[in-house]
Order: sequence, then structure tokens, then C-alpha cells
Amino acid sequence: MSRYLTITNSNSARFGERKGALKTKPKMGRVTLSFILAALVCASGIFYIFEVNNLATKGYEIRELENRLKDVQKANETLRIQAAELKSMYKIEEKTKELNMVAPKDVSYLNIPGDVAMK
Repeated sequence: MSRYLTITNSNSARFGERKGALKTKPKMGRVTLSFILAALVCASGIFYIFEVNNLATKGYEIRELENRLKDVQKANETLRIQAAELKSMYKIEEKTKELNMVAPKDVSYLNIPGDVAMK
């Protein structure tokens, strides 16, 4: 027969017997339940305030990014118009005169037999 070590506060358990678990349940009074309820309400209030603040901050960031996007789109459209103006034939002729370039007088083309660039 094996022996058991039992630590008890009283002498109610005999040698070799296990003492049973506590038979009494811990009691919770109205004060404890009220305290727990108040703590939960405070925690949920703090969480709510945090989330509202977070949403407001994100809203401002989104509005700022949308305004920045509009500005970039306007700048992009302006650059496209400017690029189209610089590619126009009128601008090219104007630049050739400004840079003292002359138009070619005698143009000769080189004819190579066979297909060079075509497949």
C-alpha cells in the first residue's frame, strides 16, 4: 500500500486519505459585481474614445491624400499638355531657327539590297 503526503490545515484527514476539495463556493456580493460592471463600462468607454479618435485621424489623412492626388493629377495633365506642345512641328521649327540650324538641302538615301529590318 502506498502512502500519500497530505497537507491540511486541520486534522480532519487521516493518514493515507486524500482531503476533498473545498465544498464552499466563493461568494460574490453586490459590491464586487458593481465594481466589475463599473470596470467593464470604463474599459469599453476608453476603447470607444480611442476608436473614434483613430477614425477621425484616418479621415483627415484620407482627405489630405485625396487633395494631394488631385494636385498631382492636375500637374500631370499640365505636363502632358506641355509635352504635346513641345512635340508639335511649329515648336520644332522654332527651335531650329533659335539654335541656328539649317534645313538639309541635298538628301540622299542608302539602298541596301535585301530585307534588313524586316522579317
